[in-house]
Amino acid sequence: MSASTFGIEEEYFLTDLASRCVAQQGVEAFAVSSRRALGPRVTREMFAAQFEVVTPVLHSLDEAREFLGQARRTLAELAGEFGCGILAAGTHPLEQWRRVQATDMARYRTIFDDYRIVASRSVLAGLHVHVGVPEDVDRIRLMNRLTPWLPLLLGLSASSPFWDGRPSGLMSYRQAVCDEWPRMGIPDHFRDEADYQRYVKVMTDTDCIGSAVNLWWNIRPSLRFPTLELRIADACPQLQDALCIAGLFRAMLAHALDAPHDDWFDDPLTRILTVENRWRAKRRGLRGLFIEPRSQSTLPFAAWLDQVLACIAEQIAPEDRWIMVHARKLARIGGSAEAQLGLYRRARSRGADQRTAVCQVVDRLLCQTALQDVGQIA
Repeated sequence: MSASTFGIEEEYFLTDLASRCVAQQGVEAFAVSSRRALGPRVTREMFAAQFEVVTPVLHSLDEAREFLGQARRTLAELAGEFGCGILAAGTHPLEQWRRVQATDMARYRTIFDDYRIVASRSVLAGLHVHVGVPEDVDRIRLMNRLTPWLPLLLGLSASSPFWDGRPSGLMSYRQAVCDEWPRMGIPDHFRDEADYQRYVKVMTDTDCIGSAVNLWWNIRPSLRFPTLELRIADACPQLQDALCIAGLFRAMLAHALDAPHDDWFDDPLTRILTVENRWRAKRRGLRGLFIEPRSQSTLPFAAWLDQVLACIAEQIAPEDRWIMVHARKLARIGGSAEAQLGLYRRARSRGADQRTAVCQVVDRLLCQTALQDVGQIA
């Protein structure tokens, strides 16, 4: 990939329309049908009823919208043939992890054997974005410059307020589950590519990891592609949200390539503050106060977002300026997590029991993922 190209990976839960839980019947037949329809662009994930769509190399957000929109519609239609739908969210609102079946593939069997209950609890779905990096650029130095902005992208994407069929108290419980794993979360700080490669060598030589693919940080240099990969974002039920986050990350990377190479991001305190901001984003999403990393003073999410948008505005093409408007709208009215909780609370206030209220959330997420409802949950 070149610096102007990117790719997106979206994960979905195959969901039984009768129970509203992660599907246990028809999963293998759906896998065959989806592979026939989308070929290698659809892959299996750790759990049997979890699927990922991988875009080709993209040059514009319009290309991404066309490909992912068609993929979502195709998968939703195929799922319907088996009494199911597809649901994109960081966690499935109704799912109880103990009943979800693992995918019977060698590499996943190895993961479950190594990580045990940590792997079994990780019934999660994410949005991953790869952006190309020029060959002569040190990807680790670039990663250091982008890491402080990751909590903004988590806040905008947060879509996992439920766990085990009830509100978790967090906007992104997916990130809380991720914290049970080693080598996840905010990456350790490395000076440069050589420093990073020394770390990888020690980890592989001592059999801690098989390869750098087992470093699952919120952002990482891809092992297979000349890219940086964003991994912090929850899967987005609204395609427009996913495209917005992909566009912002792409612009952030372009800005980091072009901006003067000051040293504030090399301050060890910057990473510590980023860890704190990540906690605030997964706990409160778009609300609360965040620590602006340069000034080390607190700002509301919307104010911090405005500062960053001003930095990266020149890197956003005129036809993509809508992503700035959309990000500000999310900061103002709330994203998916807040909308899900709002629907749940209204259902409860009208007398619905807990399960019925969560089922209403699942139904709306299914519609949004299939592009049958492009508005926020109301």
